[in-house]
Amino acid sequence: MSKLRVLSLFSGIGAFEEALKNIGKDFELVNYCEFDPTVAKAYSLIHNVDMSLNLGDVTKVNAKEIEDFDLLTYGFPCQDISALGNQQGFFDEEGNLTRSGLFFEAMRLVKEKNPKYLIAENVRALVSKKMADNFNEMLSELDKLGYNSYYQVLNSKDYGIPHSRNRVFIVSIRKDVDTQEF
Repeated sequence: MSKLRVLSLFSGIGAFEEALKNIGKDFELVNYCEFDPTVAKAYSLIHNVDMSLNLGDVTKVNAKEIEDFDLLTYGFPCQDISALGNQQGFFDEEGNLTRSGLFFEAMRLVKEKNPKYLIAENVRALVSKKMADNFNEMLSELDKLGYNSYYQVLNSKDYGIPHSRNRVFIVSIRKDVDTQEF
């Protein structure tokens, strides 16, 4: 079987990539996308990849200039969703995109590249009653783009991590390849 080709958005230090390594999944990183230069340098050092693979600002990524990939990972900013943040959701009171609204930049790339799989991670508040409209909009957008989405809140302490941290994970599988067995 060929290597899974991965594009990592909002990469941070590469938790998704580390998870793929931990489960022994053979993958090739097509690019990563980290806005903060210091964090991008850490990512490159941790994963032993050249900094030229960093796409930088997700709003400036031209999908035509990146190779095709099978899996998109994206932990879009949570500041406007988190219970500890201002909880504006994807749009502020004037209708402008918030930092959490960068979700739509990921969807722009999904629409243009049409990968088989998407994995998102965000704070548990995304599935709260207060954020229900945002979460439903997210699921609707994924559905319109041709994906079935499956989600669950998981706590890191249940997976051998000595820290309690609830996160929602959303796995989206392109409808033409989804066996409905996830």
